[in-house]
Amino acid sequence: MDEVLVNEWFAVLKSEEVKEAPVQVVVMGERVVVFRTSKGIHAFKDLCIHRGSALSIGTVKNDTLVCPYHGWQYDSDGNCVCIPAQAKGASIPLKARAQTYVCEEKYGLVWVCLGAPAAPIPEIEPYADPAFSTHVFGPYRINSSSARVIENFLDYSHLMWVHQGYLSDPEYSEIANYGVNRVNGRLVTDEVTIFEFDFDDPDRALIPVVYVKEAYRPLTAFLEKRFGAGRVMCILMASCPIDEQTSVTYTVHAINFDPGEISEYMAVNDAVMMQDMVILENQKPEELPLDLQAELSLKSDLMSIAYRKWLAECGVKLGTV
Repeated sequence: MDEVLVNEWFAVLKSEEVKEAPVQVVVMGERVVVFRTSKGIHAFKDLCIHRGSALSIGTVKNDTLVCPYHGWQYDSDGNCVCIPAQAKGASIPLKARAQTYVCEEKYGLVWVCLGAPAAPIPEIEPYADPAFSTHVFGPYRINSSSARVIENFLDYSHLMWVHQGYLSDPEYSEIANYGVNRVNGRLVTDEVTIFEFDFDDPDRALIPVVYVKEAYRPLTAFLEKRFGAGRVMCILMASCPIDEQTSVTYTVHAINFDPGEISEYMAVNDAVMMQDMVILENQKPEELPLDLQAELSLKSDLMSIAYRKWLAECGVKLGTV
C-alpha cells in the first residue's frame, strides 16, 4: 500500500448510497465496508476476524454490524459485542474486533482514510454558502490511474478539443502564459481565460470565462470558473484509486446561478466526463510518468509539470511511474 496515500482522504460513496445495508468499496486494493448507525457513518476493513467473511454482505442491527457467517456483532468502535455460538455470560476474546478506519461525510460524499489523516478534508467556502446550490456527480469508474484523472482535470489545453461542442471550440485553442503558485501547501494556477459557450445564450455564443485550478491534495483538485455578471461555478474532484490502473471519481459542483433544467445540466456533465474517460482509458502508460523527460511538455502544460513534480516530492508511488 502506498505509504503516502494511506494517510489521504478518499471519497468512496455518495452519502445517499449508504442506507440501511452495509456497502463494500475498494481503496488501494483494500476491501472496506461502510455502514450507518444512529451514531453516524463508519468504515471497517471488510473482514470478520473469525473466518474471513466479508462484513459487507451482512446486516446492520441494533447499531451493530452483523457478520453473515456466524452472526458475530461489531459495535461502531469495532468491538465484537456478541458471539451467538458462545455460552451466555462467556467473555469475548480481546482479539475479537474489526479493524476500523476514520470516516466522515462532507459535500454529500463519504470520505475514508486508511491511516492517520495527513490533513483535514478540504474546507471550500462556496460549498457552505447558501447562495450556491450543490450537485454531486458520479461514481465514474475509470480504467486509468487516479493521478492521470486528476492531471487531466488540472489541464487547460484539452478543453477545446476533447470537449468541443460542449464547452469550447478548437478555434480558441491558444493558452496564454500563466503561472503556478504554492499557497498553503496547494498548487494554484493564475487566472486563465478560456472561451466557452454561454449557458444563458440560446445561440450558444462563446464568451471569455476565467478559470483558476488548484491541486488541494495529491488526488483531490478544485476548479473555479467565473462567467461574468457575478456567475460562478466551482467543481471539486476527488479520485479514489482502486489499484494502480483503476479509479473511481466523484465531482461536486457548486453554482450561484440557475443552470436551467437540472436533469439536462447533469446529462451534459456526464457527457463531458465520458469524453475525458475516452482519452484517459487510452493513454499509455496508464500510470502517470513523474519523470519530466518521459513525455514532451510545453508552456501550456505548466500545471501538469508542477503537479508531477509535487507528486514526486510527496513520494506518491501508486498510479505513477
